[in-house]
Amino acid sequence: MRRGERLAVLLAVTVASPLGAQGGAPPFVVPAWAFPTSPPPPKGSPPAVVDSITRHRVPNSPRRYTRPQVANAFDIPDWFPWQHPPMPAPVQYGVRPEGRACGFCHLPDGQGRPENGTLAGLPVEYAVRQVRAFRDGTRQSANPAAATGPMHTVARGFPSDDDIRAAARYYARLPLTRRNVVREVAQVPTTRIAGLLYAYAGTGTEPLAGRLIEVPESFERHELRDPWVRYTTYVPVGSVARGRRLATRGPAGAATSCAACHGPQLRGVGEVPPIAGRSPSNLLRQLINFRTRARRDSTAASMYAVVDSLTIDDMVALAAYVGSLSPSRSTRK
Repeated sequence: MRRGERLAVLLAVTVASPLGAQGGAPPFVVPAWAFPTSPPPPKGSPPAVVDSITRHRVPNSPRRYTRPQVANAFDIPDWFPWQHPPMPAPVQYGVRPEGRACGFCHLPDGQGRPENGTLAGLPVEYAVRQVRAFRDGTRQSANPAAATGPMHTVARGFPSDDDIRAAARYYARLPLTRRNVVREVAQVPTTRIAGLLYAYAGTGTEPLAGRLIEVPESFERHELRDPWVRYTTYVPVGSVARGRRLATRGPAGAATSCAACHGPQLRGVGEVPPIAGRSPSNLLRQLINFRTRARRDSTAASMYAVVDSLTIDDMVALAAYVGSLSPSRSTRK
């Protein structure tokens, strides 16, 4: 990690939630490292040169795409079309000019990437409500760099709930396949911030120091939107066991255990979403978002009692444990 990036990671912002202001939960410090965000290029910087000739490939796919084709948010690349049903129009093409295709970020198979949520297996109505929450501003981010992001623009670009529901129904039928391994370490390979996630940088190591760092095994394949690229999540030693205790017993008693709402194997119940096997870094960010009330949509209130007594170390542990679990192979209708 470069010196400037290390300084950025060490920055944190104190966010006082409405509940804390009323004498409930104390103010919560949001660590900037949980929301890796590259700064925008300086004003006046020349545009990046994009190779529009070379056709790239990923392992086990016969398809070839140029960089502009990979970056086309309104006709997305599909490396493995035989591995999922035909995509409905909102997933493959989106709604111009601002409603980028759902599959551009969340991928055709719904596995998503650490920067965003996994849609595979989510209950239909839950997914629809979340898009509405992005649209009306009741779901935001605790990211110190920005409370809103691309999803808010995309949600406003989908004015019709019919398109949203069509995409939600498609993704609800797809199984989630965990493509992440959780490793407990004291030293983590050096990384750099690359867009909205971490990437390996060189061959050195540095203290993990309580952080959760999720890294693709191949940044090149990640950028090509290969759905089969693997990720490694580095967490402090003892995190999985600590997370298991918190998830099982609940941070504030049995009623706040993860299983109380998400089911005994955390694979969802009814319209309560499955969380087992999802990206640990995304799980961590959602816990922080609930804790700071950046998420205050109609489904958020039940999480407040769970998160209000959690420290950032507790949240890292919970995200590590839940992300290490086997996800559901069942599908939803």
